[in-house]
Amino acid sequence: MASVVLTAVGFAVGGPLGASIGGFIGSQIDQALFAPTVKSEGPRLGDLTVQTSSYGQPIPRIWGAENRVSGNIIWSTGLVETKTTKKQGGKGGGTKTESTTYSYRVDVAIGLCRGPIANVRRIWADGKLFRDENGVQKQAQALRIYTGTDTQNPDPTIQAAEGAANTPAYRDLAYVVMERLELADFGNRIPNFTFEIEAQSSATVATVIEELASEAGVPYLDSARADYLDLRGYTVARAATIRGLLEPLRSAFFFDMSEIEGELQFFPVDATPVARAPTSDLGAHSFGTDRPAPYETKRISDVELPRQVTVQHMDPARDYQVNSQRSRRSTVNSNSDLSVDLPIVLEASEGKAIAEQMVSMARLRRNDVITSLPIDYLHVEPGNKIVAELADGKDRVLRVVRKENRLPRSIYLECETDGAAVLSKSATAAAAPVPSQEVHLPGVTVAHLMDLPILRDGDESSSIYVVANGASQGWRGAVLYRSLDGGTNYDSLTDLTDGAVIGTIAEALGAASAEYWDRANTIIVELLSSADTLESVSELQLLNGANGCLIGDEIVQFQTATLVAPGTYELSGLLRGRKGTEDKIAGHTSGERFVLLSGLLGVVRQELPISELGATRQYRAVSVGTLLADAPTQVFTYTARALQPYSVVHVKGNRDGGGDLSISWIRRSRLDAQWLDHIDVPLGETEEAYQIDIMNGATVARTIAVSAPSATYTAEEQAADFGSAQPTITVRIYQMSSRVGRGLPKEAIL
Repeated sequence: MASVVLTAVGFAVGGPLGASIGGFIGSQIDQALFAPTVKSEGPRLGDLTVQTSSYGQPIPRIWGAENRVSGNIIWSTGLVETKTTKKQGGKGGGTKTESTTYSYRVDVAIGLCRGPIANVRRIWADGKLFRDENGVQKQAQALRIYTGTDTQNPDPTIQAAEGAANTPAYRDLAYVVMERLELADFGNRIPNFTFEIEAQSSATVATVIEELASEAGVPYLDSARADYLDLRGYTVARAATIRGLLEPLRSAFFFDMSEIEGELQFFPVDATPVARAPTSDLGAHSFGTDRPAPYETKRISDVELPRQVTVQHMDPARDYQVNSQRSRRSTVNSNSDLSVDLPIVLEASEGKAIAEQMVSMARLRRNDVITSLPIDYLHVEPGNKIVAELADGKDRVLRVVRKENRLPRSIYLECETDGAAVLSKSATAAAAPVPSQEVHLPGVTVAHLMDLPILRDGDESSSIYVVANGASQGWRGAVLYRSLDGGTNYDSLTDLTDGAVIGTIAEALGAASAEYWDRANTIIVELLSSADTLESVSELQLLNGANGCLIGDEIVQFQTATLVAPGTYELSGLLRGRKGTEDKIAGHTSGERFVLLSGLLGVVRQELPISELGATRQYRAVSVGTLLADAPTQVFTYTARALQPYSVVHVKGNRDGGGDLSISWIRRSRLDAQWLDHIDVPLGETEEAYQIDIMNGATVARTIAVSAPSATYTAEEQAADFGSAQPTITVRIYQMSSRVGRGLPKEAIL
């Protein structure tokens, strides 16, 4: 049943200033990393990796040109099942078998993020590349991208299923629709998709600050100070306060923010001090009271400092998967480890530098300084820096953490020592390698239907052989379909799972004898798949059956294979007309098929009922992941060559004194059984029978039927057929099969 899922829109960024920024208090900065814990849930990397299919999910929001999100399934048809039944054998073709398989597909829409976006580049399914940056994908019949504009129209596939009145346009939501997504490669389920998305602006940190503050109605100031901080990619996929949304940015780019008189202000860590306070101004107090100490100091102990900081971030070198970089201080007397989750796109070296800077900054800021200054310093605010002349007479740069106005004419400041020096720290780090991925389309299947003699004794039945392969790296097998009604309907016949070694012949193979070695001719074969190879064998290996191949319709063996160009071999040392195919030696042409038969790699035997003998059918070999309509049609006529007896050999004729012609021959066998009785090869047929045609030109003058490899053509029969005894007689001899009748002919002049 189809369903429409309407997901939740927006983030918790509205409301009063105090609530929306997470409870900033008066003149006090919000410390990014080492302040006491404040309960504020910000975005996490884990939000970006798992695809959901739930009501009420927040719509992710992205900034920058480089992001990877998982999205939420917002509509689907449910699984659509296709049942395929294959029948083999029966009616003279052996035992009848029937197998049924099921395949599944689905139409699905996946919501990505708040729009508009510029583009969806790559797509991964279960971590494997599904669609490349050029838009190449193979499992879906169609894939449409909606960029989330406020004018986009409803998707036609969803409309067809739900009706126009029930189909939203999902305006302002970027989403993807996949039509006829084949699920066989994903365990017959919708895989976990992730998407590489490009937002419309190459953003800065200031862009994010301004957008969030404006949408929440929060007055802000000085966000332009973050303009120089480029943001390659930042993704938020959960509901959060403004504070929570800004937290990862503050951790990564080291800036402070403070609410000052109802206004949100931002202060980069490397800002210039706004004032200098000499020793005489420190420790300001009311007139008539005792002068206090100029300042108080506190120091954070080693045990409170972080021993190790781990920064997790999205790494473009890892296809935006998570990378972890660590900085550790082994000399610190502490066992405190800190992990920081940054759903931000950073190079590995940038993540490493941030971890180093965090550890160093914790040490530099460990000293607190508390003092009071005259009212002349009223302009100093939390987040500002001042230069204070301390007791040793040296100037110290202090960062103001908290400020209170104290009557009648002084201000109270809590400060910490400055840590801006750490921003100069750089680091080198390498991303863990990610295998390069490409989307390879299945391409068209090249298939050959071969009406051949049996290649092994166990194949003794009414059958053909089928091979297939593809030139594309994405070829993963094919399914052979057959039409019994002239191409209107097709039924699945067999799976072609393994690729055979196939190719074409560059030049026509010359004629030769089947009775001895052909060392005059060579074969130039161009293999279809560059991954395939051919090998040379010894003469003994060849005589034991190695390196059999099909050239056109002739079975040939080759001893030597010489690589002459990539994927191109010269074959020499040939044995011709093997397995009784000497009738196919002549008449070769260039461009004929080449099929390696030895080992039967990728060679599928397909049984056909004997009733198919002489029938012409249409076949299509459909590449896995493509449509039946896209496959080329082959026309094939079954001749049952596997059941035809070989032609006889060594035909002889002798005449006696009365003019009778005695004819004899030696039969051959289709079986490769051992010559056990040392007299004759196994029969290979249900009974021994022959027919001899006596030829008068192109006309058959007489047919003689016998059950042994000899016959007599009497003088009287010659006189009846020709008017007198003949000095020479042309005969055609056939061994008979009880299933297909005559075998291959042997013609001789006697």
